[in-house]
Amino acid sequence: MKLHTLALLTLSALTLAACKDDAPVNESEDDSTPVGGDSSVSVTDEDGDGVSPVDGDCDDANAAVYPGRTEDCNGVDDNCNSLIDEGFGDADNDKTADCVDAEDCDGIDNDGDGVADEGFGDADGDGVADCVGSETCDGLDNDGDGLIDEGYDADEDGFTQCNEDCNDADASAYPGASEVAGDGSDNDCDGSIDEEGLAESSIWITELMINPAKVTDPKGEWIELHNPGTDPVYLNGITLTSNSGESHIITSATALEIAPGDFFVLGLNKDKGSNGGVTVDYVYTGIALSNESDEIALTFDGTTITRLAWDDGATMPDPDGASVMVDPTAYGTDESNFTAWCAATKVWASSMDKGSPGSGNEPCSTFDHDGDGFTGDMGDCDDYDLEVYPGAPEIDAAKDNDCDGVAELMPVAVAASISSSSLKHCDYLYLDGSGSTDEAGAALTYAWELVSAPSGSQTTTADITSTTSMAPTFTPDLPGTYIFALTVNDGGADSLPTMLTVTIGAQTANTLPVANAGADQSASSSVTCQAFSYGAYYTCDDCSDYDYELSALGSADANSTDHMAYAWSFVSGSTYATIDDATSATPTVTVSGVPATQGATNSQAIQLLLTVTDCYGGTATDTVSLTFACTGT
Repeated sequence: MKLHTLALLTLSALTLAACKDDAPVNESEDDSTPVGGDSSVSVTDEDGDGVSPVDGDCDDANAAVYPGRTEDCNGVDDNCNSLIDEGFGDADNDKTADCVDAEDCDGIDNDGDGVADEGFGDADGDGVADCVGSETCDGLDNDGDGLIDEGYDADEDGFTQCNEDCNDADASAYPGASEVAGDGSDNDCDGSIDEEGLAESSIWITELMINPAKVTDPKGEWIELHNPGTDPVYLNGITLTSNSGESHIITSATALEIAPGDFFVLGLNKDKGSNGGVTVDYVYTGIALSNESDEIALTFDGTTITRLAWDDGATMPDPDGASVMVDPTAYGTDESNFTAWCAATKVWASSMDKGSPGSGNEPCSTFDHDGDGFTGDMGDCDDYDLEVYPGAPEIDAAKDNDCDGVAELMPVAVAASISSSSLKHCDYLYLDGSGSTDEAGAALTYAWELVSAPSGSQTTTADITSTTSMAPTFTPDLPGTYIFALTVNDGGADSLPTMLTVTIGAQTANTLPVANAGADQSASSSVTCQAFSYGAYYTCDDCSDYDYELSALGSADANSTDHMAYAWSFVSGSTYATIDDATSATPTVTVSGVPATQGATNSQAIQLLLTVTDCYGGTATDTVSLTFACTGT
């Protein structure tokens, strides 16, 4: 049964009851007769739905509207309860049911069909209607206003943030712009800053931690860079490479500047808790430093800015738990100068490792800072003073020039010759160092040296009669110039050597020497022989050795200043005789091994020739005979 039929039956029952109570029903009377005979009330039902306005029909012109009916989703109060489309969905909460709601461009599903803003434009195809889309920097008209990427070219240089403008706050920075030297900006947006200044040696590797001890490799590895120039340099865009082919391009949204004279640390690990306490300015990836042999290089656009190679200790230091560093005086010099590199000796921060990451290096005690040929490790007590080193002359009373622990003033050597100015070769040259002095009056010792002699001369320092004498002698063997050096010592310091130059003339006349080999000598010896087989034969030992002392001191030369050389040689009898020094004026001839015969004497005759040669080459000879008799008894 429909609801409006039920309402009609109810109304009919009420009408019948009224008629029964008040008056009989006159079926011929007009239906518009007021109920109960009250002519002021109209009970008409214009839409014929069985419910009049009096009974609550809120639209008596619409038979589909009356109290109690089921609400339809049609934008009408079908059941006259003063609510429209109650019970139906309203996705956008605008009090209008989805079934009758129209889609608006507001980002909301107004009609409840599961799609928001359908039918409205979406110029960039991102699924968001232009009317509610916001502009993003993507080269599209996101909001459908006919403009692309508006608001993303803040510096109005024609390039937006989304088409590679690397600095939208600087109108001089955009792709293809000219790089402005020294402004610290990536003007051309290529990832590098002031790259015109990136030339060879504009950046230097000054320290390297290859093998840390506090933490494991490679967590504690780092590379220290230094700017030795007067202008800032920037690392952006530089490539870091190793010898094994590993590489890393230094990339950063901010400028990685190394100020003039400053340092910058690259590391694989920024965490100070696990990298050995190092403050790392930039973290690289993909590179590990070999503990044996390797090389690190910084390159840019085909140019090697700096490089450093190490070789497991062959030329470079190879420490454990310490960095390898270059001496501060060698910053910016040839990186292949391995003598300027040393192992760090000072511990930094609370780390157990040694080095100075991010700050100036300590001086290397293995490096010769002043170029005097001595390092700190070699005993140079002031390696920054060229006048101070072990054995240096004490030229400054206020300095310990020779590093012996005493500051003193060295003595002064004075060398002279007291010989005649007309001295000829083969004459005695008398050297004299008596003019040498010491400020403190200390006793002096002397050291003479022959520095130079004429070409062809056979003389050497050994020909000075006593190199430690204050006044030795020397015999020049050729005319020409001789140069002597004298150094004196006061017991604590050597003097500077002083030079003495002597010119020797040529001797043109010479008297030959006279040789005298001495008197002839004889000697005898006997041995007791042993009889065997009742005297049938005897055995005898050799006679004992016997020494003859020879002398050529009787030889003479008319030129008393001449100096003779001696030469002894055997004329005969050398079978049983030997000479100890054939060039001596007083040699010894020893006779040995002469056999004995029982009841007989064996006589050995020995003759020697003496040749004497004077300084000018004149010679003379003499002989001496030696006889040795060996008798067996």
